[in-house]
Amino acid sequence: MPITFTLDVEDHRPGPHAELRFPMVTRQILEWLGGLGARGTFFIVGEEARRHPDLVADIAKAGHEIALHGLRHVPLAEIDPTKLAGELREGRELLEQLGQVTVTGFRAPQFSLTRQCPGAPDAIAEAGFAYSSSVLPNASPLYGFPGAPGGPFSWPSGLIELPVTLLGAGKARVPLGGLYFRSLPLGVTKKLLLAADQTVQWLYLHPYDFDPREKMYVVRDANPIFSPLQWLNRSKVRERVEALFAGAPGLPLGERVRELAALPVYAG
Repeated sequence: MPITFTLDVEDHRPGPHAELRFPMVTRQILEWLGGLGARGTFFIVGEEARRHPDLVADIAKAGHEIALHGLRHVPLAEIDPTKLAGELREGRELLEQLGQVTVTGFRAPQFSLTRQCPGAPDAIAEAGFAYSSSVLPNASPLYGFPGAPGGPFSWPSGLIELPVTLLGAGKARVPLGGLYFRSLPLGVTKKLLLAADQTVQWLYLHPYDFDPREKMYVVRDANPIFSPLQWLNRSKVRERVEALFAGAPGLPLGERVRELAALPVYAG
């Protein structure tokens, strides 16, 4: 089954004292994907788009789908529910202006669409999005939605949800992306993907996952002991992605949504 490449374009630094690297690395990723003939979906934080408008334009010109990763990189539950739709609409319109494209996709920072923010699917739809890839349908150290469907579904609002692709079985399932993708042996990842039953499979990564030269620091939401894991196997990410694509990467998520037939409705 083809796997879609997705990139969360965000500034993950602990503060302005750290070197700003993600715009440069994102452009390196664009060049690499161009060489592979691959197109993906780039979920961009609105505030970073405003700071780096040329980067949004470059992503769009390279033929990739532009989607929103929140106006700000904060979990949905930390945003005033009465202001969420307006904030997301502002982010969508900003990306459309900078990229000169129509933006239909949204991904919540940290996959934070959970039962703790029941009004979020309605707000996302109200803001003009056709689909979301914001649900991690399993228990998670940060934000999970145990019990949510593992395959594409529709919220009552009509918003289509493309849940995180999970590997494994039961509570031991892990997402296809980030640290999990860098740390699991590639052979194990491929074997688990064969057993996965999602009809739309996608890989998520960040610019820093491709950046072994970034100076180490203590990561937010981590500690000095576990922070070095965020640098594990960064130098191997490109070759692992290429092996995962096997010469046939999936289309951007917005295009895959248009191919879906009628979906089950899930109210949460």
